[in-house]
Amino acid sequence: MGKKKIPVSRPIAVFDLDGSLMREQLLVLLTKECFDLQIFRRVAEVVFKQVRLTHRDRKITFETYDRQVIDLFSTRIKGKLKSDVEVAAKQVYDKHRDWLYVFTRSLLDELKPTHECITITGAMQEVVARLAPYWGFEHNYSTELEVDDIGRYTGVSKALPVADKRAALMHHVDSRGANLANSVALGDTGSDIPMLAAVERPIAFNPNDVLADCAEKNDWPIVLERKDCIYVLKDGASKRFVSTDAKAAARYVLALKLRGNDRA
Repeated sequence: MGKKKIPVSRPIAVFDLDGSLMREQLLVLLTKECFDLQIFRRVAEVVFKQVRLTHRDRKITFETYDRQVIDLFSTRIKGKLKSDVEVAAKQVYDKHRDWLYVFTRSLLDELKPTHECITITGAMQEVVARLAPYWGFEHNYSTELEVDDIGRYTGVSKALPVADKRAALMHHVDSRGANLANSVALGDTGSDIPMLAAVERPIAFNPNDVLADCAEKNDWPIVLERKDCIYVLKDGASKRFVSTDAKAAARYVLALKLRGNDRA
């Protein structure tokens, strides 16, 4: 018998989801459904709406807003039935699965034939398990909460890869016997920086100030999607694409020459 062939690992492309691929945070959408389905008590919706308005009017930073949404959800999920939240998660999938940025959707489509596409996100597994396969991700790492013997959430985190996305990425690489040659990563906030710094081709998409500053210092391309335009910023220059030509924008970004990126 001939020797068994060892499959050749494909390059890895890792995506953040909230604000990077999705136009809204998945936890916000899930929380809304939990109120609409009365999984969460309506009285708490007043607090949720106030947090949303305060952020809309830019009276708090995104980081503060994000933490307040997470805290609100975490407090109210305890004791709720996982089966009920699965219904809310399906509602998110049914209503919002195509509510994506055109650049990142096109980038993902460009990479799927050649790369192993994965996502590392803080969104709940109940939602991500439905959406990730639909979008074409082969693996996903998302937030998992512990459930007791009768199917109710205990409030304890079982898996939280968003706390260290680089560690989650390296775990995936090691488990696959792969490496980071020709790897790509896309993120939008400072928490994505360690993950972006680990790959050969990092992309900062609609970045916050912390990530934008890091991208400029490290010669990473910055991509902005506004209305019907996509802007690619690099080396102090800007190139504009119309959103209907997002595929060309994705190819342009993937072809950019970058300075050597130190991967720890």
